[in-house]
Amino acid sequence: MALGEKISEEKGKLTGMSIKSVGAEGVTIEASFVGENQGFGRYPGGRNMATGTILQGPKTSRNTGQGVFVTKDGESLPWHLSSISKSVGDRRRVLGIATFNTLSQKYAWMNDGLYLVDFDFSADLSEYTAVLYEWK
Repeated sequence: MALGEKISEEKGKLTGMSIKSVGAEGVTIEASFVGENQGFGRYPGGRNMATGTILQGPKTSRNTGQGVFVTKDGESLPWHLSSISKSVGDRRRVLGIATFNTLSQKYAWMNDGLYLVDFDFSADLSEYTAVLYEWK
């Protein structure tokens, strides 16, 4: 497989955060985000709503996320994400793999793909940008 074309860019904001636990592995945080997405090519633009769990260790964190992407034409595209992140200067960089699981006939082709997501968060996680690539 190879990294495919860039299929979307997103800008978003944190909408909620809570500490779920503190333990030997680190701090477990639950966070919610909302973003506006610009699609390229056949990938649609729209609004993304997400929640994620972050296990913050001393240098890196492991993350899982899920959400629903609502296209500008009203289709719902549920997704799941697994990722790793680390601090880089005053930013938080996240690299993840996402999959979609939609019932939409129009976007059913997305269920067959793997997608690489490159996030750039502010240090306090209040804002982010994301670029989505189709992995071929």
